[in-house]
Amino acid sequence: MRFGPALEPAVRAARAALAGPGADFCFRRSAKVRVPAVERTGLYIHVPFCRSLCPYCPYTRIPYDEALAADFVEAVIAEAGFYARALPGVEITSVYVGGGTPTVLGPELERILAEVGARFRVTGPVCVETHPADLTREKARRLRAAGVEAVSLGVESFSPRLLGLIGRRYHPDDARQALAWLGEEGFGSINLDLMFALPTETMAELEADLAAAVATCAGQITAYPLFTFPYTSVGRYRGLRGVEAPWLATRRRMYRFLYGFLEDQGFSRASVWSFKRSPPEAVRFSSVTRERYLGLGPGAGSYYGTLFTLNTFSVPEYVAAVRRTGQAVALQMPFSRRLSVLYDLYWRFYEGFVPERRDIGGLAYEVEAEPGLGALMRLGEAARMVRRAPGGHELTRRGAFWVHLAQNQLSLRAIDQIWTRARAEAWPEEVRF
Repeated sequence: MRFGPALEPAVRAARAALAGPGADFCFRRSAKVRVPAVERTGLYIHVPFCRSLCPYCPYTRIPYDEALAADFVEAVIAEAGFYARALPGVEITSVYVGGGTPTVLGPELERILAEVGARFRVTGPVCVETHPADLTREKARRLRAAGVEAVSLGVESFSPRLLGLIGRRYHPDDARQALAWLGEEGFGSINLDLMFALPTETMAELEADLAAAVATCAGQITAYPLFTFPYTSVGRYRGLRGVEAPWLATRRRMYRFLYGFLEDQGFSRASVWSFKRSPPEAVRFSSVTRERYLGLGPGAGSYYGTLFTLNTFSVPEYVAAVRRTGQAVALQMPFSRRLSVLYDLYWRFYEGFVPERRDIGGLAYEVEAEPGLGALMRLGEAARMVRRAPGGHELTRRGAFWVHLAQNQLSLRAIDQIWTRARAEAWPEEVRF
């Protein structure tokens, strides 16, 4: 069975039932954004530039342009200053730089990190994404010297055939060399992104990819399927090239295989998608599971617990807005307490463990005390998707697969709808999803 727009009414109904009456799933434009007070937050910096645009990638990115990149660097530094003044003394628990390909900025990336360190009280790790065709030995050395502790390399596959199919313009040996350079620099965590369930991919090709990944110095492997964003350029590319994710049964078989393969190789699950080498205390790399986060750059989101905001996706409009006002928020959506609880629960499922009780930044809840959540856990137990564990519930292997499928339908579809509109209009009045 394939899932598509026909499932939209059911998805909306399930989401409304969980969120309760009166939940309004709508981002709206606001003339003025009041930054909610937070004591601790992650910091995300979005660098929108790439040397080559992968057609399946749904994120905000444009071809690298030297002049526009220079304007972007000045704008993102100014935006950091705006939020440092709005949130004096805030503790930055981690810095994550994504994209795009952040390392295309060269030394200017180091400048951004230095300016962030000067403006904020950074207490956690600095993490950066990069690309096999962009990383050099010198860039790896400079990243480490700049205080970067964790790096994620978007390898996607070690098969020339599969790389060509998804528009990745490098040879697998480029990825191996990039990983070797990262290993030489002694980063605390090296994550290797690997796609599976690619169009026409065979089980033998998946096994070869996994074996190649395990043979590298990567301490963590994040394996994810070809996500289907039907309303974006990804959908148009699929239509033009016949690129289509495999059927559900194939995805499930491949997920179960990679799960078992990596466990047999001494890896343990760190999230629905990620597996890290033993021992358990090894550093875990994550790009998404911050309890609160402040986003800088075009298309970046900020989540304060009570409010979610999105910057304009247009790079020129982002630069112009920061020059005018110091910030570039295009859309915002208030979060009720119930929605905040569900948002947190969603990410706990993603991590694979749901604690019995949570207390984060003023939001405290117990799963059994929240309407419907205790019943949801018992239903998960009956379906053998979760099991009781000390202090809460943990996902089973079966549950991990179905959570990834729910993520596609409940989250990625909403992201697709929001981002499609935001990419088409720099300052939309509202986006309902």
